Amino acid sequence: MRAIVFGAGGQMGRAVAAELATRGWQVTAATRGGRALPAELAGRVTPLAQTGSDAETLAGTGPFDVVFTPNAMTAGDGAALMGQRHRFGRLCVVSTASVNCDAQGRSLDSAGERGFPDFDDPLTEESPVLPPGPGYSAGKAGMEQALQAPGITLLRPCAIWGIGARHPREWWVVKRLLDGRAEVPLRAAGESIFHTTSATGLARLAALCLEQGADGPLLVADATAPSVAGIAATIAGAMGRPLRLIPADGLPEDLAHVGHTPWSAPKPIRVSTARARALGWQPDRYDAATLAPYLRWLAAQAGDWRSAFPAFARYPHDPFDYAAEDRALALLRGGAADPIPAPC
Repeated sequence: MRAIVFGAGGQMGRAVAAELATRGWQVTAATRGGRALPAELAGRVTPLAQTGSDAETLAGTGPFDVVFTPNAMTAGDGAALMGQRHRFGRLCVVSTASVNCDAQGRSLDSAGERGFPDFDDPLTEESPVLPPGPGYSAGKAGMEQALQAPGITLLRPCAIWGIGARHPREWWVVKRLLDGRAEVPLRAAGESIFHTTSATGLARLAALCLEQGADGPLLVADATAPSVAGIAATIAGAMGRPLRLIPADGLPEDLAHVGHTPWSAPKPIRVSTARARALGWQPDRYDAATLAPYLRWLAAQAGDWRSAFPAFARYPHDPFDYAAEDRALALLRGGAADPIPAPC
């Protein structure tokens, strides 16, 4: 059985390529943007340096029994893939849980203008979806609409984590620990929830869908939805580093950015994976043992993390503004803020 996996240099594609190779598939692993084939795939897959779009690459290769891609972002990308439908059997495409909106049509894309959405808790595959349009989430909604056809699976992950990430949210905690930060302020007492999704769990679900067939959308996330405080405590425990979490609300305006994390949200974002589990899939757990290889990989990037993790440079504020954090912590100590209890 022949598979082509796009995005094999990134966190999802490399995990899917490895999973399919382990299952005995003949895998072509496509990378783009000059990204190297991950070392763990060497000798296990056929490398392909991609120069055009996924659809253009399919037109010049194949046919393939199955295709996996995280690269389709818009309705146009979906239509282009459909134009190559004769070149493959099954297709698994990565969408996002943020295609969902609330009953008022509010989404993560519009949160700054219309207020944060009141999502279903948990979200399901039947929850409302945005109309296609500009922006990341609405673009993915358009892509999904273009790919509503038999033989196509649409995976909707949440806050993805895994080796090869270009925006590893966990770096927000890991870098602080590596830098010797023993106290970290958190907004909302660290109770915010943005459900996490492991790349390896996503890869297992993608492989299952490609082998057994599962049409339409599937939400994919970890076994439980940890809070920000739970995430920070789990990472600190896995790294064997001391960490006190300090509630950081009520700070002055010039410290308004302190305590905000890549998972911070004023209302929970939690999903149900019941449909995926009904197929026989089991999610990963967000725990020290599962995180360990990923955390080691993150620590290994510390010397040139700005190049490795460029998404952090696009934050509206410095995510590692330790001077502001120290000022905030001094104010919070003056107010005798109690540490956040360790999550159970």
